[in-house]
Amino acid sequence: MRMVTKRCVVLVLTGVLGMGAAACGAESDDRNGSGEGGTGLTSALSGVPASAGEQTLTYRDVKAGRRLVAADKALYAGLGDFGVWELGGRRATAASVKESYGFSAKDVDTSLMVGAGRAQRLTGAFDVEAARKAMEKDGYRSSDRDGGVRLSKEGQATFDVSGSVRVTKWLDSGPVLPLEKPERSVADDAAYKSVIACLGDDVYEAGLYGKRPGYRKQGVVLAGIGGRAHDSASTEKMCVLSTSKDAAEKIAEKLRAKTAAGERYAGSQVDVGDGDTPMVSMSWKNTTESGLRPTDQDRTNELLKPVLYAWR
Repeated sequence: MRMVTKRCVVLVLTGVLGMGAAACGAESDDRNGSGEGGTGLTSALSGVPASAGEQTLTYRDVKAGRRLVAADKALYAGLGDFGVWELGGRRATAASVKESYGFSAKDVDTSLMVGAGRAQRLTGAFDVEAARKAMEKDGYRSSDRDGGVRLSKEGQATFDVSGSVRVTKWLDSGPVLPLEKPERSVADDAAYKSVIACLGDDVYEAGLYGKRPGYRKQGVVLAGIGGRAHDSASTEKMCVLSTSKDAAEKIAEKLRAKTAAGERYAGSQVDVGDGDTPMVSMSWKNTTESGLRPTDQDRTNELLKPVLYAWR
């Protein structure tokens, strides 16, 4: 049974964003005793094993995203499929996804994609038997497992579904994501904690670019970009945890070059934090212009790649 303990109040306003609680916190209590309540970034990352810490992690608060797109489709069109892989196909519709997979975007609270489409973990309220029946019609075989069902078909992705979690594993060497939260997750990692604190746990979308050895050569421990939407403001923030004070200054110099007069991010503030491995941050306001829409790939190419790759 789903026990609702907190509701987001949607206020229809004028301007960029028509909701004062677009990025609010948990909408529901634990589902089926799984401990999966809530939509915060930390909660979503707590479902990813620490062993996946080098992967790129893409997060969406699906419920907030759906409200944002409904309020301003032009600004938030980049949210597209809300991070739900099944909705990303050219011919995918709400009806076709429901028929083929037994769930809809309305059932999903959060989406967490691991790697370049290698694994996906959705949280929400799912009908296990509906998923079983829908996919068995397509030739999938089902087998019961603790708290849910596994759906598999030769040559196809494997799906694990419980009442509160839906996990997809593709046919490569990508990470295996559990239905239950692992004993140790990326959310327990100090670097991830620092970047989450910088971005804000209430972001409705975020990309975290894993702790890779190659990035450390450029002075980066971990980097992330996340979006927040409050009242009439929609903003994004980039946070880069550096390896040293010298590295932080070099990162800040690269970013400040993008904020000069005439540049796309002119006037944006770049800050360098304290400590031996300072956090470098940069914030900007979203608009419908190219590169300034939430989740635009242009801002990743223009801001993040020069920081992570020496050849940029």
